[in-house]
Amino acid sequence: MRIHISQLSKTLIASTALSLAGFAAAADALTSEFSFRVVETNAEGEEVLVERETVRPGEVISYELRHQNMTDGAMEGLVIAAPVPEGVSIKLGAEVTSVAAVFEVQAEMDPEQEGLEWSTVPAIRKVVDADGNMTEEPLPEEAVAAVRWTLSEPLEAGDSAFNSYRVRLN
Repeated sequence: MRIHISQLSKTLIASTALSLAGFAAAADALTSEFSFRVVETNAEGEEVLVERETVRPGEVISYELRHQNMTDGAMEGLVIAAPVPEGVSIKLGAEVTSVAAVFEVQAEMDPEQEGLEWSTVPAIRKVVDADGNMTEEPLPEEAVAAVRWTLSEPLEAGDSAFNSYRVRLN
């Protein structure tokens, strides 16, 4: 079975979000680029990222987000968020950022709270066992619905931020 990558990426492109706290952003203040490539191993056993139209179950996709501050001033409070599309599971530990940032994942982590919550990694979730007792366990990768990076410092005029994360096709 093969899945066209465009099916997975449409959701990602439509859902990638940027948030600017305390910044009056103009439409052209921040440029954004999204790309994705399939992770393969070459004949020498080295990892390579390749552009392909399809991906098979078990293969890994690298999502890459690049943003550039096109203003004359620094942008503070920048948050870069992206979904983990249905049909894939995040590969925790493979996330990358080019700027100082706090990385978080979003998932249902507490059955007593409605909706999804954000957590730094390693994330812990609460579960109710068969006897009704609440226990804690590491958050499974397949439970992650989205990721985000909260930049720790302003993105200076003309500077770029690069963020990437990987998912495995279920």
